[in-house]
Amino acid sequence: MSGPILFDPYSILVDFYEEWAKPQQDDIGFYVKRATSVRGPVVELGVGTGRVAIPIARAGQDVIGVDTSSAMLTEGARRAAVEGVAEKIRFVEGDMRTFVAEPAVELVIIPFRGFQHLLSVDDQLAALTSIRRSLVPGGLLVLNLVLPDPEIQVAQHGRKVSHGEFVDERGRRCEMWGLPEYDVTSQRLRLRVGLDVYDGDRAVDTIETAFDLRLLHRFETEHLLIRAGFEVEALYGWFDERPLDGDAREMIWVARKP
Repeated sequence: MSGPILFDPYSILVDFYEEWAKPQQDDIGFYVKRATSVRGPVVELGVGTGRVAIPIARAGQDVIGVDTSSAMLTEGARRAAVEGVAEKIRFVEGDMRTFVAEPAVELVIIPFRGFQHLLSVDDQLAALTSIRRSLVPGGLLVLNLVLPDPEIQVAQHGRKVSHGEFVDERGRRCEMWGLPEYDVTSQRLRLRVGLDVYDGDRAVDTIETAFDLRLLHRFETEHLLIRAGFEVEALYGWFDERPLDGDAREMIWVARKP
């Protein structure tokens, strides 16, 4: 007897994930530079539709792309084939808490806040332990987290926030939005994500999904990395490697396996 069919909340994002991630696109050059400076393959956890993996492959590096969403992986494989780099990327359906690269690699990356989908300390430490096992001595973990800002949380809590718009392949205007709900005690963010589709001024469709994220603070993250056996090599406030300061909205961590 088969088990329950679990809905994949990320499958709804497939059609507009690349557009949703555009404000973060400065990260692509950053990860390409890191990936091409080591011997491959490089492991990307939370590979999604290949937004970062495909440019890395185009630059000549092999990638092992891991994700829990089969829908995202299918779209990633399709895009890689279109870009002519299908042989450079191995898409793997797996969980970052348990995936271990064999043989070990020199670089593991977790772009676009993928680590924040882990909702407990046990899950976070399980993932970091598996990542450490995936790395050769001296190997690097690079991951991006949003920097929590209480003012933004208060301003946006329970409110529909525009995330930009684009025109789809059928010429329809598509408006992206998010509706965040924060829980202070658990540091959880319940994020509803939607797309409103218009034919002219007439709304013709709305698609929506939701998932939970865990907010991590600076020193909490540092403690997790050290507890998991990593040495923090660098912490940046953006992908141009500027220092983390009062204007930062993102944290980019570089941690080394001793």
